[in-house]
Amino acid sequence: MKREYIILSIVFFSFLLIAGCGKSRPKKIFDTAPISIKQYDTPAGADPSVSAEMGGAGFKGEGWQTNVNYNTAGNPKAVKGGSLVISVKDYPATLRIVGKDNNSEYSEVTKDLLYETLLGLDPVTGEYMPRLATHWQISEDKMSFKFRINPDARWADGKPVTSQDVISTWRLLVNPETLDPYAAMLMNTFEQPVAESKYIVSVKSKEFNWRQFYYFSTNIRILPAHYIDGISGKDFLEKYQFKYIPGSGSYYIQDADIVKEQTIIARRRSDYWGEKEKFNAGINNFDFIKFVFTKDESLEYEKFKKGEIDVLPVYRSSQWQEKFEFDDVKRGLILKRKIFNLYPNGIQGLCINTRNKPFDDIRVRKAFIYAFNRSQFNEKLFYNSYVPMTSYFSGSEYENTSNPKTGFNLDSTKMLLAEAGWTEKNSEGYLTKDGKIFEVDLPFQKGSERYLTIYQEDLKKAGIKLNLKETDATTTFKLGGERNFSLLMINWQGLEIPNPESFAKSNIADEKNTTNWSGIKNKRIDELCDKYNVTFEKPERIKIIKEIDSILCNNFEYILMWYAPYQRLVFHNKFGYPDGILDKVSFLPSIPVLWFNDPEKAYEYDEAVKDAKITLPSGEVENKYWINKTRK
Repeated sequence: MKREYIILSIVFFSFLLIAGCGKSRPKKIFDTAPISIKQYDTPAGADPSVSAEMGGAGFKGEGWQTNVNYNTAGNPKAVKGGSLVISVKDYPATLRIVGKDNNSEYSEVTKDLLYETLLGLDPVTGEYMPRLATHWQISEDKMSFKFRINPDARWADGKPVTSQDVISTWRLLVNPETLDPYAAMLMNTFEQPVAESKYIVSVKSKEFNWRQFYYFSTNIRILPAHYIDGISGKDFLEKYQFKYIPGSGSYYIQDADIVKEQTIIARRRSDYWGEKEKFNAGINNFDFIKFVFTKDESLEYEKFKKGEIDVLPVYRSSQWQEKFEFDDVKRGLILKRKIFNLYPNGIQGLCINTRNKPFDDIRVRKAFIYAFNRSQFNEKLFYNSYVPMTSYFSGSEYENTSNPKTGFNLDSTKMLLAEAGWTEKNSEGYLTKDGKIFEVDLPFQKGSERYLTIYQEDLKKAGIKLNLKETDATTTFKLGGERNFSLLMINWQGLEIPNPESFAKSNIADEKNTTNWSGIKNKRIDELCDKYNVTFEKPERIKIIKEIDSILCNNFEYILMWYAPYQRLVFHNKFGYPDGILDKVSFLPSIPVLWFNDPEKAYEYDEAVKDAKITLPSGEVENKYWINKTRK
């Protein structure tokens, strides 16, 4: 009888297990954990010595602006934990977010994980929303701004964020010794900020410019004063070349997690001050994010197939069409997604250095453009995946659709070169002048040789010797910043809010380490940039940008290439994310912020890896969430 009771109990228990499985799907348990580098145990809340009127406890915000009804970017079902391994092409020249060489793809992906701005932007409407600051004021004349810092905000080491941190960050940005002239120029349009209290900081603009509040509130990532005060710009560059200053953001990167030229790991903080703030809902979910740097495309591809890399951006149409049709893709272990968001298209093409002969002659520049066979490249190499660029603001409301649309025409190339005085040829068929052949070097990054070698042959037919020299992104930026090139391949990231003076105004044409690489100097563009800055009505700003666009495209300082109205990703099918997969106006930076390890998907993925008979749901390849949302 006792034996029968045991058997019945086992059967009943098994039934409960089976019944339970019907109600709750198996989930993966993640063996990761956040970290803390806290050194100072500052009590929560405001300093009791600061009055409510000066931003302390009891602050009511009367006469101030704030936003409590903003949208959040994350998925409300997001789960904290687990890891993400993402591939980034080139190891950065520096890990600093301030100073020389800080502009890199890696920096764009990581800086918002570690550091925070005073305000954020609503991911749907673009309106201002709290971040480090809870409230803000804009004076009636729009020349003065105030911010009330959240008294709960803390640095990773535990010290409170205060007005002094804002002041010290501004001082560092304007310091010429940091060798970032554009940042210095922009920040010098403000007077030094003033600490009106521990939590209230004010700043005056020297210029009447509709973007000034936007720049100061959302573009400056605040750094801790107790790290940067008292250090010279030169010493700052050296000390933090490959070392991180602790930020107030949800992640931190330890020295031990930096393997130069190979990997960098960002770890989620267990004591992030904003963990329960509304703006953090559903975001910053991974316990650690590993960035893998692999210059070799083939090696990167193999690492991804093996699962050593979780997410891979696909920039080449041939890769998209030819390399991602293997078994794991067909079984749904790996997903392909083409995401149509409103990511601003930048400038992709060959930058022409107009400072140097013979490219100071517009006829020579046009000749090089006529020799660039975009239509053939798109058809033969890119599966007609791209749209030719005829604007510096392609695919946006700022694009001037009346811009010239130059096509391939070698006869025009030869005619223009002859008009520019290149009429003699040597025995090899190259044009000569003053005893020198027409010879140009073009540094390029691996993968571009597919069409650049064709361009090389077409230029040879016109009598020009083009020397192709493979390099990497870091070297490209160095050459551009130093103006040490004739032709240089670029792919500038676009801006949601255009800023033409950053690359097209005369005052930075000869300033090294600024982005006016081509040396654009045009009085009308300068006038329009100044007018744009003081135009508060968007329809009028659009007209101004369209005129600037027309001037730029008719001066032929870039050989414009093409753009894609979507972003392409492949990734292992174990992640959760919002409906739009990416942010409205972002690409790679939004992945480590918005995505999360889905415990159910991760379990099913692991089971499918072990059993080749299992197929996972693949869903639709194209995602048009943001396009559809915008049309509503």
